[in-house]
Amino acid sequence: MYAETRLAPRTPRLPGKLPLAAALLWLGALFASASPWLAELDPTALIAAFWTYNSNDYTSILAHFSWAPRVSVAVLIGCGLGLAGAVTQQVLGNPLASPTTLGVEAGGQFGVTIATLFAPAVLAFSPDLAAIAGGLLAIGLVIALTWRLGFSPVTVILAGLVITFFMGALNMAFLLLKGEWLGNLFIWGAGSLVQNNWAPFMELWPRVLILALALVLLMRPLQLLQLGQASASSLGARVGMIRMLALFLVVLMSATVVSRVGVVAFVGLAAPVLARLLGARTLVERLLWSSLFGGGLLLLADTLAHRASTWGDGSLVPTGTTTALIGGPIILLALQSFRNTHHMPGQSSSPTGFVPIRRPAAVIGSVLLVLLFATFVVSMGWSPGLQDWSWTPLNQWNDAWVWRGPRMLAAILAGVSLGLAGTLIQRMTGNVMASPEMLGISGGAALVMVLIILSGADVGRAGQLTAATVGAAGALGLLILLARRHRFAGNQLLLGGLALYVFMDSGLRLVMASGGTVASKLLNWMYGSTWLISESEALTLLSLILLISLCLVTVIRPLTILPLGDTSASSLGLPVGRARLALLLLAALLTAAATVVIGPLSFVGLIAPHLARVLGQQTVGRQMIVAALAGGLLLAVADYLSRIVVYPAQLPAGLLAALVGGLYFLWGLSRHGRS
Repeated sequence: MYAETRLAPRTPRLPGKLPLAAALLWLGALFASASPWLAELDPTALIAAFWTYNSNDYTSILAHFSWAPRVSVAVLIGCGLGLAGAVTQQVLGNPLASPTTLGVEAGGQFGVTIATLFAPAVLAFSPDLAAIAGGLLAIGLVIALTWRLGFSPVTVILAGLVITFFMGALNMAFLLLKGEWLGNLFIWGAGSLVQNNWAPFMELWPRVLILALALVLLMRPLQLLQLGQASASSLGARVGMIRMLALFLVVLMSATVVSRVGVVAFVGLAAPVLARLLGARTLVERLLWSSLFGGGLLLLADTLAHRASTWGDGSLVPTGTTTALIGGPIILLALQSFRNTHHMPGQSSSPTGFVPIRRPAAVIGSVLLVLLFATFVVSMGWSPGLQDWSWTPLNQWNDAWVWRGPRMLAAILAGVSLGLAGTLIQRMTGNVMASPEMLGISGGAALVMVLIILSGADVGRAGQLTAATVGAAGALGLLILLARRHRFAGNQLLLGGLALYVFMDSGLRLVMASGGTVASKLLNWMYGSTWLISESEALTLLSLILLISLCLVTVIRPLTILPLGDTSASSLGLPVGRARLALLLLAALLTAAATVVIGPLSFVGLIAPHLARVLGQQTVGRQMIVAALAGGLLLAVADYLSRIVVYPAQLPAGLLAALVGGLYFLWGLSRHGRS
């Protein structure tokens, strides 16, 4: 009897804080949403607005056709995305997986963009088809890049993030080229739940309900995945088929939402993370409570967005902005329990199959300088005109310099800055997949720039550079503080950078939705426009880069010793704390200088150190020199191509660099999977 009692299975108790937190969230969201209406309608009439209205009372009509359907849509979409996020995390065994971090939502918006430009008949037939195709493309790329690594959590999130970057850059390129057709599309894409009748809800709820039921029916097969792939297969489960079917349903759910209301980011991440942190243990509990938290979170976020729209000048604050602001803290919460570092890119346990041949730095540097000079000459002399291509005579270069010289010089200097910053960061973190973009340093600088421009403050270039440096240093400093308990592991830094990117993304969504000249100016800068750079600004940047380069001579020894570990570095007389602080400030200053000129998303800081390593430069000093020249060459070519590819229109140089850099990063992930 005693043995039977001990062996009897015990069902884990549901923590009391879980239903309490859900109840408080729902009550708070419902009260916040309803409180403005209670001054004119009694609670009974307001509740009745969900199914009827008083035709003689304008407030009742407005509540029935505007407030009630908006609340219903928010709850419906939030529950659907929360469920989809919980299923995604279960399928991949990844606490940071969601439709947003896997690029599904960005892919859905990309599909709608392509259909708008090239196949509008598809949208007329069904907007879901274009969004589903884009979502499938995004998650298909993630799977193709990471399946060799067993869907390791860090690599999956990095692949999804870069695909989001890449598709966002493509979307922005189309917006800049076809703004007259796509302007309203990108305002919609920021995510808005504004309703003026019940038709969208009535069209959406059957689809969400059917997809939710299909996901719930997969519950038993999904439970087997917790046993591991080998154990699940031995019990007869077709693991690959289960994963593909579940992810396909997740894409359908996310794309259905995106095609109706735009990108409502990070609800599918926040809801399952909160459910897990508050004590949901079994799969049934996680699916149920993730759905409930998703509905409450989105209703609360939508209410905050609506209130924010009334606080300012009446400009629309999209719901996607407030949900994106939720994402950053949620990622940081999830990181506290994140332990998986398996197959970290750049830290593979298996020996690499590629060892570059060492080459003289003088020879490689001379070749890069010749190529850089040739690019400068071609950019100054060979260009399209009103009739055809022509060569600008040398005696007219003084006139051409006014239009072409400062921007080319600024692009080169920004490339040099990012090449040096990327080398510092990769050496300091010990991870070759790190860069100013991926660590959120550029995002910190960009966030400060966004705030300055939106506030209308005229601080000048010196003020912008100072503020951007503070933002960049603050971002990297925060990341290092967060990663100290994990001994500065590369995964913590990279995923913490993702959290900072979320905040930058929310600001960008807000600007995109506001429209106007400020939005146009800021969007051009965000993607690396160099055509407004003056000669004095370019020369100031040159002086700054030269000054910082002199300081870099003193960091060669610390960068050489730090990879040996804190104990060994200290025994060799290196003050580790002060060395890291100095490297942090130098990397932040270099990143800020480049960000002010070229924007936050170019990936040059990732590519340039890699190129230096491929070209045979292994020591710190030689790698920095070659990476600086390679970065300058990359952005010089990008700036020239940005002027001529779509002439007479122009693309930001940073946008072209981001497209190339995104492809390079994805190639690097796929190569890591084959090593």
